[in-house]
Amino acid sequence: MFNKKRVNDLRKMLFSGNESERMMSAGVLRTIFSDITRLYFENKQAMGLGLLVFNPEAPDKSKYITKGDLENDLSLAQEDCNSVFEEGFQKMINVIEKEKDSDLAIVAMAYEDGIAVNLIDPDQINETIDELSNGLVY
Repeated sequence: MFNKKRVNDLRKMLFSGNESERMMSAGVLRTIFSDITRLYFENKQAMGLGLLVFNPEAPDKSKYITKGDLENDLSLAQEDCNSVFEEGFQKMINVIEKEKDSDLAIVAMAYEDGIAVNLIDPDQINETIDELSNGLVY
């Protein structure tokens, strides 16, 4: 569920160096995704259904938001007649409801052009990182 353009941009940015640099980048990505998925599942267990809003520029500012929090925010957006926020909150709630029984981490990330909600399969992420790094990291 990753945006193809962003994946290609990421690949060029992180995996354009020599083999040693690509291996280092892959290791860093594995650590980041491991932390993201761990945080998601720990919070889901403790707080209930929700999603992790990950801030790549300030990871310590990342926050787990429950489905109930999003429903409250949706109500406020409806009261304010803010259709853009209303649509965004509703989409996030829909993803949470659809994936509530899955083993996928639900992670939202803000970009200049909007918010992307990503489903991260902890078992699949290593294969994806291998593909991105040209299969040079095992």
